[in-house]
Parts: sequence; structure tokens; C-alpha cells
Amino acid sequence: MAEDKEPIEVEEPAEQPAESEHHNEHFQSSTAQSSRLQRVKTWYIERKKWTIPVSVLLFILILAGVPFSRYALAGLAVKKDLTVKVLDSTANTPVSGATVSIGSITAETDGTGKAILHKVKAGHHKASFTKKYYQTRNIDLLSPILSQKATPEVQMTATGRQVKITITNAISKKPLSEVNINVADVTAKTDKDGSAIIVLPAGNTEQKAKLSLGGYNDAQVTVKINDDKIQANSFSLTPAGEIYFLSKLSGKIDVVKTNLDGTNRQTVLAGTGKEDDRGTVLLASRDWKYLALLSKRAGGLPALYLINTSDDSLTTMDTGDADFSPAGWVNDDFVYTTTKNATQLWQAGRQVLKSYSAPNKKITTLDQTTASGTGQADYISQLIGSVYAYGDQILYIKNWTTAFGMASNADFTSKQATFNGVKADGSGKRAIKSFGLASGTSAIDITLEDRVENPGSIDLHFSDGNQDNFYVYANGQVKDESSATADSYYTADYPTYLQSPSGDSTFWSESRDGKNTLFTGDASGQNGKQVATLSDYNTYGWFTDNYLLVSKNSSELYIMGRLGDHPAIKISDYHKPSVTFYGYGGGYGGL
Repeated sequence: MAEDKEPIEVEEPAEQPAESEHHNEHFQSSTAQSSRLQRVKTWYIERKKWTIPVSVLLFILILAGVPFSRYALAGLAVKKDLTVKVLDSTANTPVSGATVSIGSITAETDGTGKAILHKVKAGHHKASFTKKYYQTRNIDLLSPILSQKATPEVQMTATGRQVKITITNAISKKPLSEVNINVADVTAKTDKDGSAIIVLPAGNTEQKAKLSLGGYNDAQVTVKINDDKIQANSFSLTPAGEIYFLSKLSGKIDVVKTNLDGTNRQTVLAGTGKEDDRGTVLLASRDWKYLALLSKRAGGLPALYLINTSDDSLTTMDTGDADFSPAGWVNDDFVYTTTKNATQLWQAGRQVLKSYSAPNKKITTLDQTTASGTGQADYISQLIGSVYAYGDQILYIKNWTTAFGMASNADFTSKQATFNGVKADGSGKRAIKSFGLASGTSAIDITLEDRVENPGSIDLHFSDGNQDNFYVYANGQVKDESSATADSYYTADYPTYLQSPSGDSTFWSESRDGKNTLFTGDASGQNGKQVATLSDYNTYGWFTDNYLLVSKNSSELYIMGRLGDHPAIKISDYHKPSVTFYGYGGGYGGL
């Protein structure tokens, strides 16, 4: 019989505890989270061209919300110009010449007390303000991230004696800003009102100072100092420039120059003693770069000379057995007429209209006369009449004359006077209008007369043998002027209009109650503004467009501002020849 065996017990699995179940759930959740993060990471990396910049921007915005980190962060990239203003604590006036420093960045205050520090990092900075005879100040300045809305004002306290200096233009009396003042190792600049407060050491009652400004002559002055109050000192500067004129102070006719206020007188060209008192003429170009001198300085015959005012060099323009009649300047070209002494009335080329280019030192023949005949009894001769320079044009007249016995000669009576124009280089030459005798009339002269009405208009008169005819030239054309009469033509007042260097203004004189009334106007001589009335002054010229030159008693030269609102300043006495250039618009010195 088989042996009975004990049954084998199979052990049932033990029941899992509750915490094991939580562990499994946590594991499954962690796995899911990791998977999501991995997907986000993958998504972020795949789109890094825009996800990274966005992340940086968000980081910056978070930091920018905190004031301290905002400026620290902005200072890494933002640099701005920072303006500050420095004032005197007592006078509350600008302190110029003060040094403002932020680290290695420095600037100096100008005449308004302002200094501009360039490329300052955004944020807070320690700034230092220093100037001799002032207490040093150290303050905190904020350089803004965006544009500067207001200019910080910093007051400095003087440790010395305060002095007020005011500087004006010696001619116009207008205040001068940005004038450099150097005194006792102190520098300063004037403000818009021409004033500056400077501080000087105590113990002195005066100090020597130097004043300088571009476009003006330097000046050495003495500054007064007062221990009890702010001492006021007033000075003036003379505009830079030189005036040239004739002088016989030495006993000979010299060419002389001075500053605009008459100082620093120098002889440019000493006379030889052979000059003609009545016929020596000096005419300046409108910019005063060149001078034309007509003189017999070589003896015997006159000659034309050029003086270049840049170096006062002398060049002979034209010479020979001839008389010279200056007409004026057209920019840098001098225009004149020569009459050859050895050429007879019946010979061609007796008179020649020329221009001389000052920069190129070259003569150009613009026109010349023609003639016919064999002697004093049967000549027909052309003559060059009035010559005027206007703008870039030279306007001139050509007339005819003949021997008495030729008055009815057909060859003569068919001739015509002409009103002509040409440029200084010889181009554009034309007869603007011709004038002839009426049929059946005879005369010994065929003459066109002119009167300069204004810079853009010339009145013309021509007698054709039967009647007087009147015309006006304007805008390049000659037209009939039927309203004019001989009385109005010959008795009208025709001022000489002097054009300014730019050509934008004119200067002229009118006689009223036995005195002169001076005017400035526009380029055409219109819209006149009175600058002097019942005056003993007469017009002489311009110096730049800002100053007027006037003469008195034909022997005294003065300068004044173009507004005439302050008395004229005397430059010098001068030598005035007997020649007067009425209607002269191409330079100065002819009146």
C-alpha cells in the first residue's frame, strides 16, 4: 500500500500594503512629468531662434522692474550725453570755465554755464565741479536711460572777489557772447547778454586781462576789482578787418591801412612824390580783397596798379601812352577804358574797354571804337560813353562824333548810338538798343545820355534831331518812357547806390534841407530804411554786409552799424581826389 504523503501547502501572496500603492502612483506621475518636460525642452530647442530672445527679454523686464538692477543693467548698454549747468551761488549767474568730471569723462562750462558730458553710462554717478577761486563741489548725478528732460543746476560758492565783465561790439554796440576772458589764470566766457561773472584773488584792485573772439581783434584791458561789491567792467571788441585809403599825411600820397577803429595804422604803398593830387584814385572791390590804384607814381604818364590785400602785393595792371578811366569792379574783375594818346580821332581803336582779372592777372579786351577819315576836318569817330558795372554785367554806351563840316555827311548821319552789355570775360556782348537820327536831320554828335535811376534801372535820353526821346533800361530791355520830360530827366535826383558785398543791400544818400539823409535798402534800391538824417555824412561804401562806411567833409572816414542806431566811429582822415564816380555801384571809394 502506498505511503501517504502530507499535502504541500501553497502560500497565498501577501496583500500589498497601501504605501506601496502610493509609490507606484508617484513613479507613474514622475515618469509622466519627465516626459512632459522632455517634450517642452525639445519644443524649446527646436524653436530656439525666437524662444531664446523672448526669454532674455523677459529676464530683462523682470530686472528692469527693480530700480537698482534697472540702472545697473542699462549702464551696460545705454550711454547718453548729460548736460549740467553751473551757477554762481551769490549772483545766480552762469559760471563759465568750470570743469565738470564724472570719472574720466570731463567737460568745461561755456558762456551759459552749461557743460555737456559725452557718453555717460545710464545710472547714478559721483560728479565733481571745480574752478579756481570757487569751492569744489561733489554731488550725485543721475544719467537717465531715456532722453534728459531737465538740466540739473549746480551752484558753486566763490572764495575770491567777484567781478562782472560786459563786452560789446565797438561799432554796433551789440553784446558779444562766447568772448574768451583770460585774467589771473582764470578763464571765462560771456553769455548771450555779453556778460560774465569771474572770481579773482583778494588783495588786488585791478588785473590785466585778454579778451578774444573769432572775427574780432584781440584786446588787452584792465579789470577793476572791488572788495565790497561786485565790480562792473565794460569793454568792447572791434570786428576784425582793415580799411585801405589814400593819405597825404606824409607829404606824399600813400596807400594806408588801419583796423576798423583806426588803430594799427600802416603804410601799404609809400608815395613817390610824383603822384597827381587831383587824379590819384583808389577803388576797392566790394569784398575788399583787391584795390585798383590809378596813379602817376612812376612819373609822367598814369598807370593802373592792383593791390592784393591778402599780402599787400603790388602788380601793374596796365600802362602805356594812354589815359585811363576807371569804371568799377565786377566781382574780381576791374573794368576801365583806355584812350590812346597817339591814336587820332579818325583812327580805329582809339578807345578800348577792358577788364582785368585780379586772380588771373589777365587783361581782356571787351570792345573798342571804330573811326574813319583822314584828318581833323573829315573824321567820323566812335566814342565810349558811360560805363557801369551791375551784377555780372557791364553796361556801356557807344556814341559818334564828327568834324563840323561833316554834319550832313550821309556816312555820318546813318550812324547809330548804341546801349550795350557784356560780361567781364568778354562773353555775351550785345547791342541792347540802337538810336539813330531822324530822316533828313543833321548833327555833329549822335549822343545817347544816361542817368542811373537805381541798381536795376537806367534812364536814357536821345535827341534824334527832331525831338527828345526818353527810355528806361530794366530787366535786360530798353523800353519807351513816354511820361518823361527834359525837365524831369535833368532835374531829378539820381543817388549813387552802393551795393553791399553780397549784392543783397544798397546804401545811398539823398539831400534834404541842405543836409544828407542816408538810407539802406534792398538789392534794387527799394524799401529804404533811414539810418541818418540832417547829417554831415556822405556815403563811402560797405565793410561786409554789417557795417557802413561814411565820409565827412571829403576828408574824414567813419564806420557805423548798418542800422545807424549808434554814433559813427572815426577811422581816419584821408586824401580825397577831385574825381567822383556818380552812379558807381561796383566797389567803394569813388565818392
